[in-house]
Amino acid sequence: MSPVPKILVVEDDDAIRALLVAALRREPFDVHAAMHGAQALTMTQAADYAVILLDLMMPTLNGIEFLEAFHQASPHSRSVIFVMTAGDDTALRHLSPNVVHGIVRKPFDVPQLVAMVREVALARCEPTPESAVDAVAEAGSEAPLPDPPN
Repeated sequence: MSPVPKILVVEDDDAIRALLVAALRREPFDVHAAMHGAQALTMTQAADYAVILLDLMMPTLNGIEFLEAFHQASPHSRSVIFVMTAGDDTALRHLSPNVVHGIVRKPFDVPQLVAMVREVALARCEPTPESAVDAVAEAGSEAPLPDPPN
């Protein structure tokens, strides 16, 4: 059985954060929320998130600062990060496609955003061929061996 994908919503606007968390919790996800980038950074050090929905304009530690700190702390992270923004930010031009996988413009269509997160999160949590082989090998090692032929 695949693990339940962890999703992190990083949004300082209480209404938007609550809306996203409620919509995502209807899915087979373990949804967490952060009010700003500093809180999110602490959370990413304690858990591996399949998808991070990240607002750019936040107090304490904004989205760009979060991305820099997150990439430094976890350069090999497999988290898929979608940046959410209402503006036509010039900072978006400088975002690395290796760090940010997509940009979601506000206002966004909630069902469409949930569908996008579902597709990415479930694909990320599918076992890789290597882990499937390992699981079969482990299951096989626990199974009793048949009696040798006479």
